[in-house]
Amino acid sequence: MWLLIVHALVFFLFVLVYAFRFRKLVPNQEKNILVQIQEATKDWNSTPHLVLLISFILFLLFPLTLGFSFFLRTDANVLVVIVWIIWAYNWSKYSFFRE
Repeated sequence: MWLLIVHALVFFLFVLVYAFRFRKLVPNQEKNILVQIQEATKDWNSTPHLVLLISFILFLLFPLTLGFSFFLRTDANVLVVIVWIIWAYNWSKYSFFRE
C-alpha cells in the first residue's frame, strides 16, 4: 500500500511541477497535452519535455501499481498485468500514433 501512496505522490508532484513551472517554457503551449507528449518524444533532452515524459510514464504505470498493491499475493495479479498491458497499449497508441 505504501508503494501506491508513493507512486501517487510522485505522479502528482511531476504533474504539478510541469503544470506550474515548465508549461510556460514549452513552445506552442496552447496545444493539446497529447500533442505535447508527441513533441516531447522528439526532443526529450530538454527539462520540460523530460518532466512531461516522466509524468506520462508514471501515469501509464499507475494501474499496475494499484493492482499489485491489492492483488500481489493472489492469482488476480495475472489479470492486473493483462489489464495494465491493455491500458498502456491503448494510451500509447492514442498518444503517439494519432492522425
